[in-house]
Amino acid sequence: MPDSSTTKGTRIPELAAIELRSTTALKRYTEESRRLAKDFAQELEMAALEIEAILAATGEGNPILFGYDNKLRARRVASRATRAADLQRGVAVEMTRMWHDFLLAYAPLLQNHKTPTKTFDFDT
Repeated sequence: MPDSSTTKGTRIPELAAIELRSTTALKRYTEESRRLAKDFAQELEMAALEIEAILAATGEGNPILFGYDNKLRARRVASRATRAADLQRGVAVEMTRMWHDFLLAYAPLLQNHKTPTKTFDFDT
């Protein structure tokens, strides 16, 4: 059963603390998302290397193949974590592209946006 933090969208406090109400907040959100994705990718890459090393060292392979088959199995298992790391790097790239697309689509509108000056007419 999910706890209340998963249903409210606060599983990642660094991102949940940013309220998306301004351009600077959106920029902070994309930068923080990108940083978290890159950190997670690095963690997964390190885990993949550790998994492969541990599985290759502890398993028993075919004596005729000198354990080469065990190394292949370990590499295949670790390749899933490596792929997950690559996908997290893709998340970082997509967040950068999102910010770039935002600038292309909305920056001209934001630059031309002028707040109307309110004047008070004392004569009427």
